[in-house]
Amino acid sequence: MDDDRRRTLLALIELAEENSPSACWDDRRAVELLRTQATPDELRALGMSERLIEYVFAEPHAS
Repeated sequence: MDDDRRRTLLALIELAEENSPSACWDDRRAVELLRTQATPDELRALGMSERLIEYVFAEPHAS
């Protein structure tokens, strides 16, 4: 994984982990991007929690 991809995925992980009403849209968008742009193994390698990985890749997602 190159540095740019690593930084992008880490930024998306940080957004997805936020839990505040003002960050709600960003959270959903980050989850969508992580689901389509990364694999569970990549996210594990970057330190994402199993709970969040399960959430990101769960089906279906409520909008």
